[in-house]
Amino acid sequence: MRISPLALALSLSLGVLATGAEGRPLMSAPTAPVSPGTPSGPITHADIQAWADAWNSHNIDTVAALFSDDVVIHQPSNPKPLDMAGVRGFFSMIFKAYPDFHVEVTDAVVDGLKGVSVERVTGTWSGPFTDPATRITTPGNGRTFDHPGVMVITYRPDHKIKQVDIYWDRLVVNEQLGIVSK
Repeated sequence: MRISPLALALSLSLGVLATGAEGRPLMSAPTAPVSPGTPSGPITHADIQAWADAWNSHNIDTVAALFSDDVVIHQPSNPKPLDMAGVRGFFSMIFKAYPDFHVEVTDAVVDGLKGVSVERVTGTWSGPFTDPATRITTPGNGRTFDHPGVMVITYRPDHKIKQVDIYWDRLVVNEQLGIVSK
């Protein structure tokens, strides 16, 4: 069966595919171009490790490159979720306050486009820390932290992160760092 270019263009512009005698599409709908080397489909443990490696690089551009433009990050000490506009400031502050900040993935579960990273997080409070909730800046005191954490990470099919839910025990960390809760 032959379909005219006009009929094909009309069917594609309407989101309807022209079909043959057996109801099968004569041509696939166009898809967004995928750059060579761009992952697609379900995530793997390598995506979770890339997340930890980005944190451990202490490179803001490396971290930011993991996120979609519409990323939402829920983190216990932030009064509201972070978006892409807040990513650079947040990670800059973390890397300045804890220059040896380190994430070790101790376990991970992946399912489709969602991953759970169980982590051991360590570091030394050496630089100024600005509390996202109060905006109060406190100088470092040289104390260390070592605590478990969990990140629930939701990806897009192109493996860009669209949402992160970060879980850690702030009371434990504050105790380790000598911070008095009010």
